[in-house]
Parts: sequence; C-alpha cells; structure tokens
Amino acid sequence: MATPQMPEDKFSQEAAGDIKQVAGGAGLAFIGRLGALIEAVSVVVFTWAYGAETFGLFAVLWSYVKVTTALSDAAMTTSLQRFVPRVSKEQEANVAGFALKLSFIIATLFALAGTYFAPALSSIINVGDTDQKHLTDVIRLYVWVLPFWTAVEVGTAAIRARRKFGPEIRVRIFYEQFLRLIAAVIFFYLGLNTYGLFLAHLLSVILAALLALRLVARHYDMRAVLAAPMTGPLAKEMRQYGFSVMPSNLIKKLFSEFPVMMLNFVLPGGAGAAAGGYYSVARKLASALQVVRLAFEYVMAPLAAEKSGNHDKHRLQNMYAFATRLSVCLALPFGAALYMARGDILSALEPEFQAAATAIAILVAGRVLEAASGPSQSIIEMLGHRFLPPINGLIGLSIFVGLGWTLIPTQGVTGAAIAAATGLNITAYLAFIQSGVMFKLVPYNRDFLKPVAISLMSAGALVAFAETGPKLPSPAGLIIAILGLIVALLLLVRYGLKREDAMALGKPGIWLSRATT
Repeated sequence: MATPQMPEDKFSQEAAGDIKQVAGGAGLAFIGRLGALIEAVSVVVFTWAYGAETFGLFAVLWSYVKVTTALSDAAMTTSLQRFVPRVSKEQEANVAGFALKLSFIIATLFALAGTYFAPALSSIINVGDTDQKHLTDVIRLYVWVLPFWTAVEVGTAAIRARRKFGPEIRVRIFYEQFLRLIAAVIFFYLGLNTYGLFLAHLLSVILAALLALRLVARHYDMRAVLAAPMTGPLAKEMRQYGFSVMPSNLIKKLFSEFPVMMLNFVLPGGAGAAAGGYYSVARKLASALQVVRLAFEYVMAPLAAEKSGNHDKHRLQNMYAFATRLSVCLALPFGAALYMARGDILSALEPEFQAAATAIAILVAGRVLEAASGPSQSIIEMLGHRFLPPINGLIGLSIFVGLGWTLIPTQGVTGAAIAAATGLNITAYLAFIQSGVMFKLVPYNRDFLKPVAISLMSAGALVAFAETGPKLPSPAGLIIAILGLIVALLLLVRYGLKREDAMALGKPGIWLSRATT
C-alpha cells in the first residue's frame, strides 16, 4: 500500500512546479524581449542610411508615440493580467474584447487629433534644417502608428494573460522588427530620405497588429471578443481599474522615453535631434539588459494574481525569491559584458555616437541595481492598492525630472542617463519595500548567496579586464565580452544554482549542473 505523501513533499513538488513555470515563461518572454537586440542592430543600418539627425527625429517621434500609447491603451495591458486569471472561462473573451475595443477607439481619437494639430506639434520638436520642411507631413503620417501599436500591445497582453508567453515572439521580432528593417532599406534606395524610416515603421506595425489579432483569435472565441459588451459590471470594473493604473503605466513609459524628449526640447535645432538619437542608442543597448527583469515581470503579473486568488502565499513567496535570484544572477554578468563591449558596438556607428559611451555605462549600472528589486513592481500592481504604483512612479519621475533639468544643459546625454537611472531605481525600491511591509514577501534567503557571489565574481572579472586589460582592436572586445558572458553563465549553472533552480531551466540546466531527475 502506498505511503501517504507528507505535506512537506507536496510543498516541494508544488514549489518545483512553480519555479519551473516561472523559468519556462520567463525564458520565452526573454526571447520575446530580445527584439531590443535586433532593434539595436537596426540602429546601425538606420544611422548609416538616414544619418544621425533623421534617426534622432525618428527616435523622438517614436518616443512620443510610445508615451501616448500609455494613455491610449487605458492600462488594458495591465488589466488583462489582473482580470483574465480571475474571471470564469466564459468571461475571458469579454475581458479581451473590451480591452481591445476600448484601447483602439481611444488610440484612433488620439491619431485624429495628432493629424489635425500636426503644425502645432512640429513647432515644439527640434530637428535639422533638412528635415524641418517635412516635419508636419511626417507627423501626420507617423501618428497613425499609434492605433496599430496599441492593438499590438493589448493583443499580445491578452495572450500573456492566458499564461502563453511564447506566441508574441513571432509578432514582435520576426515580423515587426525585421519587416521595419527591410522596408527602411528599400525605401532609402527608392530615395525616400526623410519619409522612408517612418513609412517603414507604419507598415511593419500594421502587419504586427493584424498578426496579434490572429493570435487573439487562436486563444479566445473571436466572435465573443468582437461582441464583448462595452457596458455592464465587468466593463465598469475594468475601466475603473485601468484608469486608476494608467498613471503608473504612463510614468513607466516616461522613464524610458522622456529623456529622449527632454534632450530634444532642451537642446536647440539639430543638436536636440542628434542628442535624442545618441540617448536612444544608449537606451537600446542598455535595454538588452532590461529584458532579464522584464521577462520575470511579465510572468509574475498573471501568476501573482492567480496565487493571490488561491491564497497560496507560500508558493508566491517561493516564486518571488526564485525570480529575484535569477534576475540578479543573470543581470550581473550580462551588464558587465555590455559594459565591456560598448566601445566596439558604438564603433559600428558614426563617430559622434561615441558620446553615448558613458551613458551606456550609467544605464547598465542602473539596470543591474534595478534587477535586485526583482518583480516587486508586478506584485504591487497585482496585489497592492491601485494608487500605490502611480504614487511610486510619480516620486521617481519627479526626482528624474528635477535631475534632468539640472544636468542635461551641461552634461547632455550623460546627464539624462544619470537622471533616468536614479528615478528608475527609486520607483523600483519603493515597490520592493512595500512588498515586504504589506505582504511580508522578501525574496532574499540563503539560496541567494552562492549564485550571486559567483555571478558577482564573473562580472568583476569582465569589468576589470575592460578597465585594465590591453586595448584590443574592434571587434575583439565584443568577442571577448560574448565569450566571457557564456563562461559566466556556465559557471553560474554549474556551481552556483541549487539543484531545483537548475532543473527548472530544463534539459540544458540539468545537463550543465549534472543534476538528476
């Protein structure tokens, strides 16, 4: 007769399953967020083809679109993570349909307003002389990215809310990113020197929106999605929650995009456009590191809502600790590799882009520090009072703006990076403290020490080589950085992670750590 399973054994099995779910979902989300790496490669092509000032204008207008998206989506991306895991299966399509329709209507209204007020908007954007005469028409064209990008954001969020973390990869990378790159090159050779980059992005986003809706149809009843009521108790609850969370989402976008906008506004003429481009390059390179934390943020949001609804606090604590542990252990060597390789990467651009080197180092350091807060912001968004995220963000944003206005006139791109990194970490650690105080969720334990120590030593070795080693010709630094990162990750899995963590990474983790199933 079989021996009844002890509660401890049951908890161990549940814990192993939970962290495997987190690791698997984060791995897929991580691959999805690697679009930032492809976009970084695209930057090289765009600057070669269109020049620093036109690329800078593109970076500035793309920043305005992404910030406006944080308003037009009415926080439906966050609402989907909160409501889909909690409603009945029959209501899931209603949640997705309401989110898609509401956000697209608002985004279309914004696009119409942008088209009408394009002459006024062009007066507040600094550009070079070549692009100045085309600016109003460019705005009227490019503003229509907004409704389709909103559809991409909300559509893929609806898929993540079903805990399907992989399908958006094809939409965000293999279609939107690659099509933009190919179309931009074609339009350049057709002689569209100013309009080509913007038209290419518009076409790629329209295709991505159609593919996102196709994914929604695959995972939801599309008839029910299209027929979802815009009124009623559920719609009212989603609308109220979305509008209360929207300021927090807007603040997140401002942290990423406002430095570009502020540089363009503060620095006159072509210098403002170029500085926006320089910072955009620095941010895109540093965002390759950000994918580590965001991968776990994406996964933890719906899982936190689910575990809270099931009153599984002990399991949520275990998942939170695992996600934070992996975030820090991956961010340290990844950040050091980026720091080491930044000179070689910038050498592929025009010489003036070397102005972004110091900004990259600052933003990378800020992202590594932010990773140590784990997915605490997702936990506060899902479990905390709805006003906490916007309050946290507003405090960090206020400090960022204050530092930015002080430092940008004298320090330029470097000043913007200092301000952004400081504000981001203040917001992140406010959520970290609240998670501990309000929900007694603290991710640090003794399992944290060994893997972080190994990652810290690996990162220190890479930074030390970058600072004191021989100055090698490009691309030797990039190659050494990649090899060093691979070695660091191998050492982490082989000697740092405990058996359960390594097994959660799947067959590669089991093989590298010599764990047995």
